[in-house]
Amino acid sequence: MRQPAPVSEKTPAARPPALPLLLILALAAFLRFFELTTIPPPLHFDEAMNGNDAMENLETGRIGVFYPQNGGHEGLYINIETALIYFFGPEPWLLRLPAAIFGILTVWGVYLLAAELFSVPIGLLACFFIATSFWHVLFSRLGLRAIGAPLFAVWTVYFLLDAMRRAHNGRPATARVVVAGALCALGFYTYIAYRVTPLLAAIVFVYWLAESRREALRPLAVFTLTALAGAAPLAYYFVRHPDALLHRSAEVSIFHKAQPLNEFFANISKTVQMIFTRGDFDWRYNISFRPVVFWPVALLFAAGAIIAIVALCRRGRRFPYALLLAWLALGAVPAVLSSENMPSAIRSIMMIPAIFTLAAVAAYRAYEWLATRAPRQAILAGSAVLFATLSLECYHSYFYLWARDPNVPITFDASEVDIVDHINALPKTAPKYVVAVTPGAGFGMPAPAQTVMFLTQSYTAKQRQETNIHYIIRQPGDVEDGIDFCRKVALQVRENVFCLEVNRKAPPKF
Repeated sequence: MRQPAPVSEKTPAARPPALPLLLILALAAFLRFFELTTIPPPLHFDEAMNGNDAMENLETGRIGVFYPQNGGHEGLYINIETALIYFFGPEPWLLRLPAAIFGILTVWGVYLLAAELFSVPIGLLACFFIATSFWHVLFSRLGLRAIGAPLFAVWTVYFLLDAMRRAHNGRPATARVVVAGALCALGFYTYIAYRVTPLLAAIVFVYWLAESRREALRPLAVFTLTALAGAAPLAYYFVRHPDALLHRSAEVSIFHKAQPLNEFFANISKTVQMIFTRGDFDWRYNISFRPVVFWPVALLFAAGAIIAIVALCRRGRRFPYALLLAWLALGAVPAVLSSENMPSAIRSIMMIPAIFTLAAVAAYRAYEWLATRAPRQAILAGSAVLFATLSLECYHSYFYLWARDPNVPITFDASEVDIVDHINALPKTAPKYVVAVTPGAGFGMPAPAQTVMFLTQSYTAKQRQETNIHYIIRQPGDVEDGIDFCRKVALQVRENVFCLEVNRKAPPKF
């Protein structure tokens, strides 16, 4: 029987370089935690909706595996927020704390994964590139579940590769396989883009089976059973609510277009452009239209992708390159099948680990080439300049270019926060009326009201009674425009009427 080839040429994670890794993780933590209580400004309605679900969990004593409001949300992120609010109170920045922690754990996981696939230096480079990625830092500071998708994908694949290496060396591997299965299952409770991850696990097992069929059969069974058991509660929910499984995907699918194939190829082009020339235009997810990868790293990624393609055409260690190219393609699927707001930094979030690992492969190849042609001092100086440039560029792009742009407060519903300030200035016993100009979107109160509800703690009926805040929804059949509808309400109740989505910069008070 053939023994499986080792996944990497070295024993990658046996003796990790403690100081460089700790420095990179410290940098990652700084970029994700610094001024988290104030940047981004509070609070986008998607984040507020998560917080409102968490508050309702505390009031009812129940938690869910899936929350149908706001287009549907897998439950892990909201359930973590529920625990944080229980212990520390309903602070807006707490809704973003899990994302920051998820982001740091992803940086660490990318080091382990890249080191397992290639070598420790490549692992450190990949770790550094993602630590200083504006794209990843931004999502690590938003209270959205999407940041959990690459986290659980990276750690699932890492533990599978670690198990494969241990089995090859005759060491126990079952515990690693169980952990991989459990992490794979947990990922399904994060974000819809994560659903491509089982295909990545399948690629690992195909390789394992090809190298040693008998040795891989038991781990395959253990992984599958563990993952199925962990995902069973969510699967049961979807059996009972089949529309929830694909509801959001169906809403934005290219298959609703007249020419879906044209949309598909156009979206591939837009996703490639997103990396190199023209990024996501939404200020919540990017500096509008700026490429999501800093250009030196983008060039390294392009070189790494070429290296991977060439490696597939040659004999040798093809598996790491095949896995990364497959990861890249699968990670793009949720974006290229979408007809809404393309290119999309959030729907492409699963591509992040593969992009920065391929960039690390190219960077290390460049270092090896230069090592035989340039003085060591010059290489060290150039490397220091590159590392400093990437670190400072990420800090400058996020905390100066993005955070200080006037579009950001508007994107993060500053007008709703102004309403909250007015409401909080009134006596608690005074009746307050919040008029939702835009009709609700299938879950009652319209999205812009969610921010006001969380920041004033008036989401549930009990909370509204305690705070004396009343919400009035403009129904789809109402013929008045927003201002006229608010005036009509104001004439009826006479005071303390606040309108949502009339003027994004300065919401009127009637």
